Amino acid sequence: MENKGYGQRTVAGPLAGYRVIELTSTVSGPLAGMILADQGADVIKIEPPGIGDLARFMGNIRNGTAAMFSTINRNKRSVALDLKQDDDKAVLLGLVETADVLIENYRPGKTAALGLDYESLARINPRLVYASITGYGQSGPYAHRRVYDPLVQATIGMAGAQGAGRQGGEPANVRTVLFDKVAGMTAAQAVTAALLQRQRSGRGQFLPVSMMDAGLYFLWPDAMWRHTLLGDDISEQGELADYFPLFATSDGHVAMIVIVDGDFARVCEGLGCQLHNDERFASFAGRVANRGELADEMTRVLAGHDTEAVCSLLDELDIPVAAVNGPGNVHEDPQVQHSGTLVEVEHPLGGRSRLPRPPLVFDEQAGGLGSCSPLLGEHSRELLVELGTDEEHIARIEERDRANREAFGGLDLTKLR
Repeated sequence: MENKGYGQRTVAGPLAGYRVIELTSTVSGPLAGMILADQGADVIKIEPPGIGDLARFMGNIRNGTAAMFSTINRNKRSVALDLKQDDDKAVLLGLVETADVLIENYRPGKTAALGLDYESLARINPRLVYASITGYGQSGPYAHRRVYDPLVQATIGMAGAQGAGRQGGEPANVRTVLFDKVAGMTAAQAVTAALLQRQRSGRGQFLPVSMMDAGLYFLWPDAMWRHTLLGDDISEQGELADYFPLFATSDGHVAMIVIVDGDFARVCEGLGCQLHNDERFASFAGRVANRGELADEMTRVLAGHDTEAVCSLLDELDIPVAAVNGPGNVHEDPQVQHSGTLVEVEHPLGGRSRLPRPPLVFDEQAGGLGSCSPLLGEHSRELLVELGTDEEHIARIEERDRANREAFGGLDLTKLR
């Protein structure tokens, strides 16, 4: 097992020297913060005392380390602050004075109630880039709602689009918090663009990122192509997803792309069947229109072939093909292994872990994962001393953190580092 420097905070990268304050929880904001941290930014995660970010309790857990939290909170420093207390709020304001970026994902109006909205903080630091991630935007009939990814999937048509290919047309959610992650990636890209603009203008700005807006931007090109051109004089092309059926083999499934009629004929000849001579399947349009029957026929043909054999045959025929991996075996895929996309490391608390490396490695970066996810309030003293906070306040925060650890089971995780 390799550590690749795991445990050492990343300092190299294009964003080295930039400081990001992360007032976020769960997925969208933490993912945005992790992207910036992976690229070298000093990301300071502000968490409420006690339970901290709710993602600390999401997914499989070992020694207080949850799978989700450890995945999207690496390379950050954690400070536990109660922002309803004036002295803790003063610490945050001190950090804002030193920051380049602040990311928050509160419901609209919550930061204003705390005096932490963009207008208030821009008076302290006019160069601050302030990204606010919400579910439905800063205003409107849904802005007040508590928002979770499945609700956004429902609103923007994603669940309905999945239903279009299901028997009976019943809608279905994608089995991942897709638009939380899309919003996080959108926010991270917006932040770097705003920092570039700040180089020219000298000013920060407010960046409102909504899951709904980012989701529709992401979804529209293919899932909504039937709703893009308006009017009656349109040539219908069906749904793009219908072009890509999955086929069962004797031991799994394969995905194959056989849009061109000649490709389909070569597949059938290679497999020793005559489906390409069946008028239902002889043309691409026929294969899409009769995709259910085609799947049944192909399943009968492929029943005598295992996945590896099918992939090898179609690869030799230069037919686009891939085995359908499950979540539990994707790490065994030869290309994934060759690329080193997934890295096994030893988390100091969570133990043996498998995590994705950053998809991009910039000049002067070693290419490892950097530091593991922080304990709640792990860096409070370090940062408070850096800000010149008085020792009495630091001791009070440390005592509060100790009491909270006892209240939540008595496991002093700091001693397990």
